[in-house]
Amino acid sequence: MSAITRSLIDFDVVFGSPKPLAMTEIHRHQVANRCKHKGQQCSTLSNFIKHAFLVGRAQWLEEPGIATWADPNPEIAASLAELNELYHEWQEHAPGPFCSFSDPLWLQTCSWLQKAGLPWHNNNLNLPEEIDPSWPFHFKDFERHAVLSKGCRVSDDQVSGYVCDWGEANQYAIRALQQESRLQRPSYRPLLVGAHIETSVLQSAAQSFGLEMIRLDHNWRGFAVELSDAIFQQRPIIFAATLTNSQGERDNFTAIDALSKSLPLFLHVDASRNFDYITTLSEDKRKQLGLPRLMLRHPRLDKPCTDRFTMDTIIASTIVAGGMNWVFPPKVTSLKPWMLGTTSRKVEYVRGTDATLAGSRDALGPLVVALQELRLDASGIQAVYARCSHNRDNLYGVLLKYGVKCERPYASLDLIVSPEKELPEVLWRKWGWTRRNNGSFLLTMQPSVSASDVEEILRMLCSRRHAWIYSLPHMNAQSGEYPLPAHVSEQLAQRVADWREAAKRSGGYPLSHALYSALGPVIGHFLPLSIPPEWAEKQADGILRDRKLSFGLSEAESRSFSATFTTGSTMGNRVGLHTALANHPNAFVYFSTASHYSIKKSVTDHDGLAGRWHPSQKSRFAEIPADELGRIDIDLLVKQAVVHRERSITNGDAHSIILLANLGTTFVGGSDDILSIRRALQNAAMDTAYIHVDGALGFGFSSRYVRLGEPTLLTRANVPVVQGVTISHHKAWGIMVSGEVICYNPKERPLTSVATSVEARIIFETWLAQKFYTPTELERLHAYCLSNANFLRRRLREVGIVIRYNDGSLITVLERVPPWMVEEFHLAPEGKWVHYITMPHITLQAIEHFVKTIAAFNDCYEVVLKAMIPEMSDALGSSVTLQRIRCCDSVIYPKVIAFIDSNADDGAHGTMVKRKLTSGALSFGAIDAHGLLVAVVLVDDSSRRAIELEKIFTISPVKSNLERLEKITSLGLERLESMAGLNQSAG
Repeated sequence: MSAITRSLIDFDVVFGSPKPLAMTEIHRHQVANRCKHKGQQCSTLSNFIKHAFLVGRAQWLEEPGIATWADPNPEIAASLAELNELYHEWQEHAPGPFCSFSDPLWLQTCSWLQKAGLPWHNNNLNLPEEIDPSWPFHFKDFERHAVLSKGCRVSDDQVSGYVCDWGEANQYAIRALQQESRLQRPSYRPLLVGAHIETSVLQSAAQSFGLEMIRLDHNWRGFAVELSDAIFQQRPIIFAATLTNSQGERDNFTAIDALSKSLPLFLHVDASRNFDYITTLSEDKRKQLGLPRLMLRHPRLDKPCTDRFTMDTIIASTIVAGGMNWVFPPKVTSLKPWMLGTTSRKVEYVRGTDATLAGSRDALGPLVVALQELRLDASGIQAVYARCSHNRDNLYGVLLKYGVKCERPYASLDLIVSPEKELPEVLWRKWGWTRRNNGSFLLTMQPSVSASDVEEILRMLCSRRHAWIYSLPHMNAQSGEYPLPAHVSEQLAQRVADWREAAKRSGGYPLSHALYSALGPVIGHFLPLSIPPEWAEKQADGILRDRKLSFGLSEAESRSFSATFTTGSTMGNRVGLHTALANHPNAFVYFSTASHYSIKKSVTDHDGLAGRWHPSQKSRFAEIPADELGRIDIDLLVKQAVVHRERSITNGDAHSIILLANLGTTFVGGSDDILSIRRALQNAAMDTAYIHVDGALGFGFSSRYVRLGEPTLLTRANVPVVQGVTISHHKAWGIMVSGEVICYNPKERPLTSVATSVEARIIFETWLAQKFYTPTELERLHAYCLSNANFLRRRLREVGIVIRYNDGSLITVLERVPPWMVEEFHLAPEGKWVHYITMPHITLQAIEHFVKTIAAFNDCYEVVLKAMIPEMSDALGSSVTLQRIRCCDSVIYPKVIAFIDSNADDGAHGTMVKRKLTSGALSFGAIDAHGLLVAVVLVDDSSRRAIELEKIFTISPVKSNLERLEKITSLGLERLESMAGLNQSAG
């Protein structure tokens, strides 16, 4: 373990004399900074951030704005100076030694990220076990290690789950139980119940998933009686419990056990503060404390309740696991049994199931959770917490001895203190205490609490000052005790180095790699620091206020709109959807087939929108077809709205419309014509009640596309008016996965689906990006990217590639290329197509390399086909030409499908054939002199750098020559591999 930056001395307990700790680089900066404040010369420190910024120029990606930063203008120089001041100031800042959600030991792990060259652009998209070979910028292998490590400690070595913010982790677990309830009790509506778990968790889950919710007080017996009738006895209970909440309270698991004996109950356990502590306790210590063992198991409501609870064990259906927390909200691991819940649909675009709530996730949080496990493992965690427990018990004894009223919860490392006199806020905040609702204080015995920390609080709480110090053991983490294994550090550094090269050709996702290449070396120095919440709150308020004004609102109007930071655009769309529903609870929701794939997930997650418990069992949403350029079909939208209006009239309900519109769809960059939609609806005597626009990519460059306003407004300065917008930070700007959402909220309700605030690093990086990318510069950057897109389109046409695109979009869709090109250029396929996006880091040279790679392979392919014609003609018994089957060729492609259906003697057709034909367009057909197909050769290119014969379909007269045809084809494909250099590049 590296030196703890907050504690500068270690105490010899017997004699009370200090001895210095070994100095780390961070420690030296702290000492030097104090020297600076004393007026001494510290010239190196005064330019520390600027030095880090300029030294990193070797890794800067080519981008016109960044190119000007090498010789900083006054604005950039001032920003670097401000960053320098913040860096030294925040080195002195700490949440407090007794903070419940942070400790220098855990925060110190982040220093290895900076040493490895992070941050660099990353995204842990989807579940950690879902690895997409075309997206290398992730730490899913590390994340999976963290999930398995924690799962094994609760007796499930096949556990599923992922690392995310605390609020999302609880929501994900509750949703899994909702899905399981649908499987085990499909006819009965589940009931979400909680007692001591945070209210925000229950409310956000109930809002997101359309669950009925009950929060219990102390009348557990009354609750059981209330639910004792026959209907309620069949309704599944999702009980969300906590082992220790932020107030230091714990649920009564004995009472939950009693409920489970008469009611069908799924148990979710939030152990975000103490999982690592209680699951690494020795068996003797656990029994001494009277703590039950925690286990994870797939629940079966038809099994006896003894299979779910025992006297010595809490058997949970889902668990949120945390403890070694370094930031708030904490990064925790949501655990569930592998088969719990329903299987999410496969999304081709991301080669995954989209099973998580947020979709995209910043990879550094999961990485740190994994590194904590690798630094300490279970035995190290046990040793650290054993020291904390010992120190907590000793402090408890001293406080009791001197008459301080306090409690010692047995399931955590907390103390609850009730001072006789009122404490100044500045003091208890300095110590990191939490003021509880009843006026008492919560303090947590963290690993880095030192004797001097204890001395300071006892001087304030106790009448005697010195005698106690000799009865306390050593309370400081030792420098170097838990280092990160060298091979792990080397692996991280090598991976980041590989990313820097791979980023230059990464063209398949709407994510910019440019900004981190320049600012990553600066941001990296802030990763091991704790950002003061007061600073983050102030900056967040200013950023969100300015964002609302940028969408055309006046100061007065902006008060009717709520805004918040999010962990990404998927969460932003979820918040936007449910805020719209809060304003219009019975509305019908409309979106297009081209909308982001997570939209349908958010809609179907909600039992109310799905109509699951409505007497008619009819849903209140509609997915409207979009055209080939990703634009919603307005006529079909109006027709569907008319059907829904008639349904509402029949049921005696009011009819209202929520539209989830697109400004640049994910795959093809299509934008919905909002003005035409509203006019078409008005012509049918209808209108939208609320429009929320997903402009995750486009709004990152500019807010000029729409204006915010009340639903009655049609336009402002000829620009369509909407009620909500989703913005993404990691796309246009290229900072950590995050975003913002703004929603019309005239009644000023808390934004729905938001369980917690976001971590301060999101606000810090947003603030920093806006320092370097002004609105004017972002407009220029967009023009640069669009110019590059037009160059790409011109070059693709020149080499004969079929393309599609929307004017003004950075996305170009082209016919699908072989799998190794998908991987090399990090492309995203969908059906017959892939797309290439000219984000800020994409240069003309990168585009030229991409186009030439495709053209060179196509040339090789045509040479090989031409060389095969004589032998193929001889084997087929007639003169033929060989034609590559392009899935985008509207003439040949339908003929091929019909030919195979007619000549397949083993039933091979349909989905399998189409998949082979579209995966890389390497199959070919033999056409005779009359223009008729006589053979179709399916080519398997699923291997990363191999081309192999899959199957040959022929007309009956030449089936006897099938073996010869296969040999000719195989030799030709081997030649193609050699000419294209595929076999030389394998591995």
